[in-house]
Amino acid sequence: MKSLEKDVIEKTVSRFREGYVCSESILLTFAESNEIKCEHIPKISTGFGGGIGRSGSICGALTGAVMGIGLKYGRSKPNETEAYEKCIAKTLELYKRFEKACGSVYCQELTQCDLTTAEGKRRFNEKKVRDEKCTKYVENAMKILLSLTKD
Repeated sequence: MKSLEKDVIEKTVSRFREGYVCSESILLTFAESNEIKCEHIPKISTGFGGGIGRSGSICGALTGAVMGIGLKYGRSKPNETEAYEKCIAKTLELYKRFEKACGSVYCQELTQCDLTTAEGKRRFNEKKVRDEKCTKYVENAMKILLSLTKD
């Protein structure tokens, strides 16, 4: 792995450890590493934490990476079909690689915690899931994102 990629991954993980949620950590660091400035980053990604509002749905690390692909390859107008197709293809590849690397794309399956309940939040904290598991998901998502956005 190149030193620059390693630095981006380390910065992403560092931000996550500082308290940013998974989706914020990925989107913010990816945007910065691509010199993309927007006052709405990381705010636009905040609600994806915990699998979209802690619902346990799609992992926030994965959704943060999807937003990163959108920043790089997304379209600005509906008639930009080439950009759309490239973005969709990259996103599908990201999804497949993340699922293979992590075992699931769903926060609740990855964490084994229902974060909509007090019991689930307690278990999440007691088992140190954020440190023991989620950090690895953030790292994997950023590694995959970087590998898909080299061109």
